Amino acid sequence: MEQITLTCPACGREINVPAELESFSCVYCGAKHRMAELRAPAAPADEADRAYVEAHLLDCIRDYPDYYKEFTRKKYAAAFEAHREGTRETWEALDRWVCAQPARREALLEEFAELFVQQWEDFHLSQQKARTKHARERLAFANKLTLAWFTVPALRSLGLSVGEDFSCLLRDRFNARYPKNIFNVGTYEEIQGGFRRRGLAGLFKK
Repeated sequence: MEQITLTCPACGREINVPAELESFSCVYCGAKHRMAELRAPAAPADEADRAYVEAHLLDCIRDYPDYYKEFTRKKYAAAFEAHREGTRETWEALDRWVCAQPARREALLEEFAELFVQQWEDFHLSQQKARTKHARERLAFANKLTLAWFTVPALRSLGLSVGEDFSCLLRDRFNARYPKNIFNVGTYEEIQGGFRRRGLAGLFKK
């Protein structure tokens, strides 16, 4: 029985599949796929996608000042959905750019995780309202809450092939740069459950 190796668009893992199958489910994440769609040539990389991501990567923070204040039991669901839809275009552009270059997948994700952290630092240094080190640290802490409670869970909820890997790389790069201000990746469902259990501290523990 002939086997072919394909990349699951949902989780990014390589899977071996019998060539005669018309449809199948990923053994890692369970996503269902049609063979004809996965064997079709990948769309060429579009430089416009890269440029868009570079320009909008930090919009998830820049466009949502003081968004951590929306993190209440009553407001969270609506605020999460607004953030998710407001940042969707950036993450979809990142997904297209990376998926069009499977041989460079890991390097591209590393590159954009580093870019995010650099843009984060540049943004906080440029804020006129945070002129002192203490003020910048307070602003960065508030924005880290937005990152942990909204940005990363929203990205993970979109079902994109880059979602899990980029979220974990972003966490690793961020925590390496700011070891006193770490965060962990979570999901919308885990956070909603935390409201019920009053247990969300794990998002900020080593």
